[in-house]
Amino acid sequence: MTGPTTNAEIRERYERGLQLVDGARKHVTTDAPGNGADTVVDEDADVHVVTADGTNTVDLSGAAEEGGVVTVVHNGGASTPTLAFTDGDFLGTGPSNITTQGATATVANIDGTSSGWVVVGTGGA
Repeated sequence: MTGPTTNAEIRERYERGLQLVDGARKHVTTDAPGNGADTVVDEDADVHVVTADGTNTVDLSGAAEEGGVVTVVHNGGASTPTLAFTDGDFLGTGPSNITTQGATATVANIDGTSSGWVVVGTGGA
């Protein structure tokens, strides 16, 4: 999603309490959390690439904006690298753990809450 460009769009985002600058489209963030630590998705990330260490839980709460879409990418790692999702973050069930380098999970937020995520798609390496 691109940032607002007109006064009306800026005012509408401000009144809804949303970020006024939402980052460039295709904003890619990277993370290499320590063994067992959470990996936090940035609020304006479109793609979140993780080099995992052990099992790292994906924290989507900071990116919870209605209409936001994030693709989480497994970038390999150490200690049987796994990216895990918390079902409580999802309406229904979250994606399965991602255990293969290059695998992805794309999720969308439908209501602006930290528990309003749905799985849009998954992909293999």
